[in-house]
Amino acid sequence: MTNADGFDELISGIETEMNQALIEKRGTAVVALARITGVVYAEAIAAGVPHVLAQEMATDYWAKEMHPQVAVVADDQDGDE
Repeated sequence: MTNADGFDELISGIETEMNQALIEKRGTAVVALARITGVVYAEAIAAGVPHVLAQEMATDYWAKEMHPQVAVVADDQDGDE
């Protein structure tokens, strides 16, 4: 084994550890966001907001947190323009 092979192996090991840590960090964040999304929905319902609107509120929160660069556009379900 040459020094270059040892160095590559060391770097590969560090990269694997960093990727694993990143996956765990992202997973923890997603779980927290899911819990908060549930709280948004539950609090809206408790405040008397209709189910459909509370669901949209929670969905909007989730979408903005998961993809902050994407705008959520509501489609016209009634067909009115």
